[in-house]
Amino acid sequence: MDPKQTDRFRAQLEEQRDDVLAEMADHRPSTADDERARQDREDQALRAASDLTEQRITEDHQNLLKKIDFALERIAAGTYQQCARCGNRIPLERLRAKPSASLCIPCQEAKDAGKRSGE
Repeated sequence: MDPKQTDRFRAQLEEQRDDVLAEMADHRPSTADDERARQDREDQALRAASDLTEQRITEDHQNLLKKIDFALERIAAGTYQQCARCGNRIPLERLRAKPSASLCIPCQEAKDAGKRSGE
């Protein structure tokens, strides 16, 4: 990968990181316990569901930030295009589609298959 391509990926990852941080600022679980005590049970159930959704969104954003930071570390180390599992080359097409990808397609498929089977 030439330096110009590396710079493009770095910029794309940094922009994506900024976007995720901005979204995270919009998704904060409610902490108004006094208000919650005054609400009827239906409202409490809706608030609890909303808080759970916000928590999951926050967790998803945190996971994505970790992947982005790992990709930026790999760029700095000169290993961005190497699979973190097997060391093989990650195709540019995959990195263009998902700049935070750290696994080649076969390793990603193996990882996904392990998740589906409960490993």
